[in-house]
Amino acid sequence: MEKKLPKLKRLCAVNDISGFGKCSLTVALPVVSATGVECACIPTALLSTHTGEFTGWTRCDLTDQMLPIARHWARLGIDFDGIYSGYLASPEQALAVEELIGTIAGPETLVIVDPAMADNGEFYAGFDESMAEAFRRLCARADIITPNVTEAAMLAGLDYEPPPHSLDYIKRLFCGLEDRARQYVAITGVHPADGVIATYLRDCSTGETTGSLSEALPGMFYGAGDILSSALAALLVRGAHISEALDAASSLVRESIRRTYRRGTPRPYGLDFEGALPEYMRRVEHIFIREGETAW
Repeated sequence: MEKKLPKLKRLCAVNDISGFGKCSLTVALPVVSATGVECACIPTALLSTHTGEFTGWTRCDLTDQMLPIARHWARLGIDFDGIYSGYLASPEQALAVEELIGTIAGPETLVIVDPAMADNGEFYAGFDESMAEAFRRLCARADIITPNVTEAAMLAGLDYEPPPHSLDYIKRLFCGLEDRARQYVAITGVHPADGVIATYLRDCSTGETTGSLSEALPGMFYGAGDILSSALAALLVRGAHISEALDAASSLVRESIRRTYRRGTPRPYGLDFEGALPEYMRRVEHIFIREGETAW
């Protein structure tokens, strides 16, 4: 008789769908699945493309569908091991995510929030301080938050400092974010020196800080933050140690960027993560294999 397989962990991803230009849910769905986690999704908007560099894009706001979806799942008794939210189109959507967390999260549900609202010292188009305030409220419901340097500064109420980012500045950002998450804060897109990019992570309960550094290739790589946050969320939901999860997620982003750079893919088209997934899956298997059991 074949050995019974364990139940899959289940993650709810709350994000938009950009039909072209790999980011948001079109990244989260394959990356979470490749981690061996079931991915359910609540789409916040439907766009023809993402809004970075593309023009003339179409958009359908789905705010009015978010809570009905969550309530339907609650009536069905569907349980979730994790909830991961990314780009939200408005402060109203952030409030909706707060409510849906209360609707579908159980006592052990891990909540991960990527407060995607700004970069390079500026809000994304259409956002202002009201979005930052909405994310401060939402982050307070999260176990882990993954802001980039700009978003970390906005959430902490500090001035943005362009790179290179000193360790003293990163420490001040962490201090300003101590009360913004329950367990961990991961600051992405840190440039500690020319040609280097890093993610630094702090355990809010102990103050211990770890980092993952890699070579910084020139230019903007759309979707990198979505890949990192999706992989990190799924790995943690499966039970990986935070340092292993950060290393594996960072490795996936690093290899995806390298493949994109070598292939010459136009940057707005997104990262070539597809070819990086097999090695990522082998790394996931190595993390979770226990006493001869397979990871899947």
